[in-house]
Amino acid sequence: MVRPVLLAFFVAVVAFSLVGQGGAAAMTTRVEPTAARALTSAELASAVERRAQAASFTSLDIFGQAALQRDDREGLSRLDHVVWLRSNQGDFDAARRWNATLTERARQQGDARYAQIARLNALEIMRRTGDVPAREIIAAEAAKPREDWFVHTRAVSVHAMLQVEDSRINDALRALADIETTVPSRDPYARIAMTRLWEAASLASMALIDIEGATRAFQRYELDYAMPGYPRPDFDSLFNLAYLSLQVGRPDDAQRYADAHHRMTTTSESDGVAVFDAHLCAMMADHRGQSKEVMACLAPLGEDLGEGRFWAQYLLPLRAVAQARLGQIEGARRDMADIRSMVATGAFSEEEAIRLPTVEAELLFAEGRSHEAFGVLRDFERDQSVIAARRFSAGVGQITDQMQHKLDERRQQLDIQRANVQLQQGVIGIGIVFLSFALGALAWFWMQSQRLRAARERAEEANRAKSEFLANMSHEIRTPLNGVVAMADTLRRRDLAPADRDMVEIIRSSGATLERILSDILDSARIESGQLTLEKTAAPLGALVRETVALWRERAEAEGVGLILNLDPTLDRTVECDGVRLRQVLTNLISNGLKFTEAGSVNVTVVPAGGDGVRFMVSDTGVGFDAANKDRVFGRFQQADGSITRRFGGTGLGLAISRELVELMGGALDCDSAPGVGSTFWFEIDLPAVKEAVAEQPAGDEAVSVEGGFSVLLADDHPANRRVMEIMLTPAGARLTMVEDGAQAVAAFAGGSFDLVLMDVQMPVMDGLTATAEIRALEARAGQARTPILMLTANAMAEHVEAGRAAGADGHLSKPITSARLFEAIAGALRGQPAADAAQVDA
Repeated sequence: MVRPVLLAFFVAVVAFSLVGQGGAAAMTTRVEPTAARALTSAELASAVERRAQAASFTSLDIFGQAALQRDDREGLSRLDHVVWLRSNQGDFDAARRWNATLTERARQQGDARYAQIARLNALEIMRRTGDVPAREIIAAEAAKPREDWFVHTRAVSVHAMLQVEDSRINDALRALADIETTVPSRDPYARIAMTRLWEAASLASMALIDIEGATRAFQRYELDYAMPGYPRPDFDSLFNLAYLSLQVGRPDDAQRYADAHHRMTTTSESDGVAVFDAHLCAMMADHRGQSKEVMACLAPLGEDLGEGRFWAQYLLPLRAVAQARLGQIEGARRDMADIRSMVATGAFSEEEAIRLPTVEAELLFAEGRSHEAFGVLRDFERDQSVIAARRFSAGVGQITDQMQHKLDERRQQLDIQRANVQLQQGVIGIGIVFLSFALGALAWFWMQSQRLRAARERAEEANRAKSEFLANMSHEIRTPLNGVVAMADTLRRRDLAPADRDMVEIIRSSGATLERILSDILDSARIESGQLTLEKTAAPLGALVRETVALWRERAEAEGVGLILNLDPTLDRTVECDGVRLRQVLTNLISNGLKFTEAGSVNVTVVPAGGDGVRFMVSDTGVGFDAANKDRVFGRFQQADGSITRRFGGTGLGLAISRELVELMGGALDCDSAPGVGSTFWFEIDLPAVKEAVAEQPAGDEAVSVEGGFSVLLADDHPANRRVMEIMLTPAGARLTMVEDGAQAVAAFAGGSFDLVLMDVQMPVMDGLTATAEIRALEARAGQARTPILMLTANAMAEHVEAGRAAGADGHLSKPITSARLFEAIAGALRGQPAADAAQVDA
């Protein structure tokens, strides 16, 4: 019976962002499952109990004996099934016997596949019984190239469970997702392979502390991909659901699963399950703070744990803590010495070993050495903070790599499709040459034309798919990125040691960089597909330019580079333009100048150009480039040469996007440069003056204060997002009510009184737009005053902002959300001012 390990929450957030919401459930399944719908956790537990009651381990052994009467691969498959279930129940002696039989029968039949499967089974049994060298051999087996997809899938599945145990959740999920695509859908043994894949994926979801994703993965593993006619008397999921329910704070659910597990244990014919039942009993007692019950639960195993020795890394810490709390110091010391011995030999998993200082602190406290106990706990908390910060930082890089990998795959697919279209166009050209020779050629040409039309439609569909893919990537990346950036922003405001603050700042700046890269990629795709339009409004030109320059002054001073603004006084007027896009172009040019200027200055000059024309120039004294590389600097994903990228970094999108935005504004972006002298970029656009005045907004990232004592209704289906908002709002004195979907939000609003509503857009049951409209309807029917509603979304598209306004929202906040933007939006909403400027909209 495979059991999960405790993992740090921060690793869960990072790994979770790699596969999207729902953890392992994000895998694309090619073999169709049998279930019609997803079961709830309670329904799954009931289904597993019914299924286990319908079989027995005696019937499993009879099933294995019957398999010995067959001399084909199906017989070997059935023997492998018996080995798997016996091993999962901790009945390792029986598992070894059956696996020895499988090995011999595979040899007799000359079946190389199941000879290798038997070897993998033996390694897995060795690992579960504490054989440390087996772990390295399993990793080597998973890395071997194999011609047999079934053996390779099994090796990767076994290794993935080992990776989960070692806290390498992202590696495990990536390996499972990659290998799943190699499973042939029509192969008679595809279901067996998928069962083992989803077994590993279910443990990964548990490691992510994602009970919904784990429930879906367990359903696939336990029920959906079960082989018809193969008995399943095991009931692993009852233990796992109880374990996970405790982790997510659902003790009542955990007790219900534990009771069901105990009922099945008392009637089970497998001795191994008693060890897991004792563990589950002790966990529940420890959660209730009943140390005597912990000892009573573990007592049947004996002082040396007997048959439960293979599970000692989970049982010994529970017993040591219970004995320490009961004053049984000598017993606690013996267990602690045993634990240290196992750690020294590598018998403890990395995650369990990390938690051992808490056990040591309990023993020190029981011995009356409180000061030392607090010291151990203090060191433990500090180490955990450092580990969490490092994992966050690594996670940002992993998210970026994953996104780039997906974009590269999509680009390759589009290149192939374009090549196919060009090839078909050539065929059509040849057909036109032969049109005049015969009427039959006309029919042939018509058929080729139809094919060309279909190819063009496929290409257009591919372009739409790319746009949808980018939108989905924006949503899926911004959701976990919200957790990374918001938590880093919150940590940055706390009293941290300098080293810890530096690590948190790295996380925060890396998250901001990732968001800018994502926005550049989305802008580039929209421009390429013609979906980006300008939104012209009245804007104060002088203020816009000064504010944009002010945003970069601190960086310029930090790098010892002068940043000089030359603004013609006659241009200090209100003009009609798309202020957001004009600011974006100026920002890209100034950023580019500062990036490539190590000494000297960057000059921003804005002067009239005749009529309504305005000329913008950004000059620097940086590295420059020669005329031969001029076209390259405006190309997508290109810079002047490879050494520039290696030395200064960057995606190579900024100037390409800026040139295309300027062309949309009716101008042209050009440049002059000389190596070692510097560069000048300029453009001219028409900016007609308008009469209406626009109030200037202050430059910089000023803090916004919000008076405490206000009540907030938060609706968000993502637990991590709810936790982030709680951490941000609680210190400000907010009284926070949190719900998981739009229907719950409407019900909570109808039954309470709130000063503000924070509403996620995409939620199950009822989405945020529908819920907002329902709330406005409730207010209208009751004659209530309008309560401010701010929409929260991981999609930063302009159409989503407009949809929120149409539904009745007062503002829009796109993820990732920082404390400053959140409180600025809340302050504006509570004052009755729209919060649209708080949203970072990808128009």
